[in-house]
Amino acid sequence: MKCVAYMRVSTEKQAEEGNGLESQKRDIENYCRKNELIIADWYVDEGYTGSNMNRPELQRLITDCSRKKVNCVVAFKLDRISRSMVDGIYIIEKVFQSNNVAFKCVHDSISYDSPMEQAYTQMMAVFAQLDKNTMMLRMRGGMLERIKQGYWWGGGNTPYCYRYDKEQGILIPIQERAEQARKALELFISGYSDAKIKEICGFKSELVTRKVLTGVVNIGMIPYKGNIYQGKHKPIFDKDRFELAQELRKSRCSAKISCFTEPNLLTGLCYCGVCGCKMRYQKWSNGNHKIYCCSRNKGLKYLPNYNPNCNNSLEWADDIEKQVTDEILKISLNLSSYKPKAKETKLEIMQSQLEREQTKLKRLYSLYADGNDTVLEMIKDLESQISKAKEDISVESKNAINTQKKEFTYQNIKKLADVWDNIDKKQKNFILKTIIDKVIIVNGNVEIQLKNF
Repeated sequence: MKCVAYMRVSTEKQAEEGNGLESQKRDIENYCRKNELIIADWYVDEGYTGSNMNRPELQRLITDCSRKKVNCVVAFKLDRISRSMVDGIYIIEKVFQSNNVAFKCVHDSISYDSPMEQAYTQMMAVFAQLDKNTMMLRMRGGMLERIKQGYWWGGGNTPYCYRYDKEQGILIPIQERAEQARKALELFISGYSDAKIKEICGFKSELVTRKVLTGVVNIGMIPYKGNIYQGKHKPIFDKDRFELAQELRKSRCSAKISCFTEPNLLTGLCYCGVCGCKMRYQKWSNGNHKIYCCSRNKGLKYLPNYNPNCNNSLEWADDIEKQVTDEILKISLNLSSYKPKAKETKLEIMQSQLEREQTKLKRLYSLYADGNDTVLEMIKDLESQISKAKEDISVESKNAINTQKKEFTYQNIKKLADVWDNIDKKQKNFILKTIIDKVIIVNGNVEIQLKNF
């Protein structure tokens, strides 16, 4: 009797364990010779998982069965056809049986001739899925341990700036792309958008640009299943610059402006001093703009502090902008050209103190090891102090980015007077957003609230 043979392997490792294509083919041919079956065709899915039916050769087999081109199918084991219980039973009952196709397995007893044999075959499908689930659980557990040790998980989804070294199990920076990414990060901090950075640096798409600029893998970390682990690979970004960029991205998103129109000088900065609601630009028939409180617009009643009874006046934007410009340039010109800094930051002082305490603790351990029991209480107290110091350092480390943001704000205020006449309105708006928290307007009077620096 003529038959066809189906084979599948999903990984190279499977071949190494003895279930490779050559092994399957040899056993299938031996089985067919013993049972007087002649193999008319081979259906081979190489590199496809058995957890679903998205396999080209399996689909070809199903099509040929439905067209009555196949009388008998031989497989190495049931799990080669499918590792899903539902899919396995579907193929047997709805494809093979419905089209009078006999199904034979070399190493599994498959039969639907009696209720008992039918139940046994269904149990085999259950165990095929159980085996798959157990294997996946084992793989994930091993993968997590590998990642916790700082190794990359492998596979084809390698980050843009790295290549994967199989021998070392870690990511290796691609020098040219690393330099491209560092340039992109500095451009972003300087105020350029992802779209503009894509054009300047030559990234394939805006999405790739954003992934490079926001990927924690670029500061030596490995993201996995919602958590982040320290990696063994070399970072390509300075961590502080990277974190500053993420903070700036958040602030830009919260004050997003239209991509299709150029922003006005104070777009996103104006607030009503009467009700506290945001204020907007409004173009008048003469082509000029006025700034008005959003509480005047019923369609904006969802905004915080919306008050339909607000009586703040409408003001010509030119007048408000002149007041803000004059005041901010005056601040920039009077700002000291040198801002003194402490020799050591608070974080550095805390870390130095921790190192001294750890050194002291080592000496106490040595004394205790030599039989000096009197130092035991001192050891306990010092261990408690060190534990507390580590917690404090962790908190201070999170605050370190705020210090850098203040320095960034200070530098922008300091240079403002020098660059103001040489930059366009969009750049002016961006710089103002980095140094001004709010512009409070009450009946034509302006109060500027600066960010901390």
